[in-house]
Amino acid sequence: AAYSLAFGTALVAGGRMGDLVGEVRMIVAGFALFGVGLVAAAVATNGGVLIAGRAIQGVGIGISAPATLSIVVNSFPVIRRGLAVGVWGFAHGFGLLIGPLVAALILNIASWRWVFWIALPLTGLVIVVTGLATRGYRSTLASGSYDWLGLLVGGAGITLITYGLQNSVAGWTTPGTWATLLTGAVLLLLFAALETRTAYPLVDFALWRERLFTGGFVAQSAVGFVYIPMLTFIGSLFFITVLDYSPATASWVIVITTGTCMVFEPPAGKWVDKIGPGIPITVALGLQAVALFWMSTFGPDTALAQMVVPLVLMGVGVGVALPACNTAGMSAVDAERAGMGSGLMQMTFNIPAALGVAVVTSIIGTATSATVNNAVPDPSVRSVAQEYVAAVQAGDPATADMILASLQPEVSEAVRQAAVNAESTGITTAMVALAVVALAGAVFAWIVIGRRRVPGALDVPQGAR
Repeated sequence: AAYSLAFGTALVAGGRMGDLVGEVRMIVAGFALFGVGLVAAAVATNGGVLIAGRAIQGVGIGISAPATLSIVVNSFPVIRRGLAVGVWGFAHGFGLLIGPLVAALILNIASWRWVFWIALPLTGLVIVVTGLATRGYRSTLASGSYDWLGLLVGGAGITLITYGLQNSVAGWTTPGTWATLLTGAVLLLLFAALETRTAYPLVDFALWRERLFTGGFVAQSAVGFVYIPMLTFIGSLFFITVLDYSPATASWVIVITTGTCMVFEPPAGKWVDKIGPGIPITVALGLQAVALFWMSTFGPDTALAQMVVPLVLMGVGVGVALPACNTAGMSAVDAERAGMGSGLMQMTFNIPAALGVAVVTSIIGTATSATVNNAVPDPSVRSVAQEYVAAVQAGDPATADMILASLQPEVSEAVRQAAVNAESTGITTAMVALAVVALAGAVFAWIVIGRRRVPGALDVPQGAR
């Protein structure tokens, strides 16, 4: 949580800062800060230091991430920008794919501290390679000053919204959750008012007048809203709880989706260069909707072979959508605002992802509660079954096992089976809701973007393409 909160807040802050001081400096500074966070986490002797270390890591990656996309966009001509963004997405996806697998391997043979220590020399390597690879790169620096007041107000708003969404997993009805979300919303409204009145805003709201930016921004929000909850609840809760896969097996099965996504990003970017982003975004979100509707048919008896096609379709849909959305969004910003645009496009994936997880958690909780109530007529056993389901959903297998062990064998099996059926019902119900969001995103993208091309893509002679 500390990492994600810091990362989300730092994205917009780092984007604008990169426009002012240069992308290369932001990458170097960000990874240097990330290295400090790694050391702090590795030597932590208590939870507070570990949390602080993770927060520092989040800030470091958050301020450097927008600069990476800015360099890609500014380094390639319009007619090759989609492919370049696709390759950038491939590299990003490869890191997200291989990182957890390597971390799991390390944890099997060594202390958790080595996860951080091993990442330290890799961080230094990134800094060195960045310096060497960008020796001929010249940033187009923006003029003006940095909006520190906007950072304070907007950063607080984003942090509170993200924290409130993560905290809502414990229950939407808790006063603390609503107070956090409402305070965050008020701060974001104040932030919007401040940004429209300052000469050098952290976020230029005029960007949303551009149809390509608006279409890409909203479509990317839809992708984040459906993709991360799908990975979270199909990839862990459904595979492990309903199908009884081991965590390792579940991790490898979900690679069907994440690996497909990664592989499809570069060719999808090339497709965007040829026909524009509107059709790829619409098709991609449509594929995600089909995959999610298909996943809503999964149940306790579903075999792996029956899941391969929808898992692949989901990966294709996301792999096509991401470079198309980013290309559309970044086409609306000039070189002096590339960092700002990059930060916004990455933020609009992460915050909707947190919202999607919170909403799906609520849907699953409601559906599983109703299913358990119907399946277990005895009120005394029903309450135990609800406790068991809550422990499973919280990722607390020790408590779940203790609850089952306290029951008679026949009652224990009945409770376990009722919980499995309830989890299956809840997850498949949630997949329908996510499919509707993906479908709505596809319709919106087609209405707003349609067949529009990226500005400048049609101005190049045919032989130069």
